[in-house]
Amino acid sequence: SGGDGVSFRNLIDKIRAYSGSTMLLFGGVPSATRCLGNTNNSKQVSLGFFTFDTWTESEDIMFGSDDECFLFALDYESNDVKVFPSRLRGNAAKKGTKKYMYCNPSSGAARSGKTDGSLHGFGIGGTPSLPRLHITESLEECRALSHDALFEDGDLMLGKGSESLYYFDVNEIEVWAVGGDFDEQLAAQAKQKEIELATLEHARQVDKRQLLDHIENGFAWKSHNNPGLFGHRDSR
Repeated sequence: SGGDGVSFRNLIDKIRAYSGSTMLLFGGVPSATRCLGNTNNSKQVSLGFFTFDTWTESEDIMFGSDDECFLFALDYESNDVKVFPSRLRGNAAKKGTKKYMYCNPSSGAARSGKTDGSLHGFGIGGTPSLPRLHITESLEECRALSHDALFEDGDLMLGKGSESLYYFDVNEIEVWAVGGDFDEQLAAQAKQKEIELATLEHARQVDKRQLLDHIENGFAWKSHNNPGLFGHRDSR
C-alpha cells in the first residue's frame, strides 16, 4: 500500500490471474461506526491469508481448493503469529473437496447482474453470504469472524474486535508473491489479463452491433402494424 495506495481495485489488480502462491496482509483498526462503546480505535489489528491457488473474479461461486491455505493473525505486542489452517489439512480422503475463496467485485469481468445474497468484495472461508474474512470494496466495515466450517476456530482480531462486533477498517495492505519463478508468473498473469480484456471488448462490440441491428430493423419501436423508427427507409 505504500507504493500503490490503499484501494480494493489495486488489490484485485495485483492478485487477479496470478498463478503463483500469494500472501495477503491487512492492517487496520476496529470500525468506529460499529463500536458499541468507547472503543479505543488506536488498537491495531493485522490479519491475512495464504494460498497456492490462483485468484479469479468468481461472483457468487467459491473457488480455490488447495487445503494447505490458511488464515493468520499477527500479535505485535507478543511478536507472535496465530495460524488458522484448513480443517481438511492432512485429510487425504477429502483432499480438494472444499472451496475456500471468492472474489465478487460490484463491477468486473464476472458480473452477470444476478444476486443471490453474496457479498461484494472478496471473502475467505464460510460462504459468499457469510465469509469468515470479508474485505469490502470500500475497505471499511470489513469483518473477521471467529469460526466457520472451513478453517479452525479462533479470533482473527486477537481480542480487539468484540466491541466493534468484529468489524474493522483497513488502512494498510500488503501483497506478497511467495516462491516459484516470479518473472514467469508475472508474464503469465499479464497474458491472461490481455485475453480477458480482449474477450470483454469483443463482447461489447457484439452487444453494440446487435443493438444497432435492432434499432435499424425497428424492433424497439414497432407496434402492431406501425413501422419502426427506420420504417421510412422501406417506404421509399
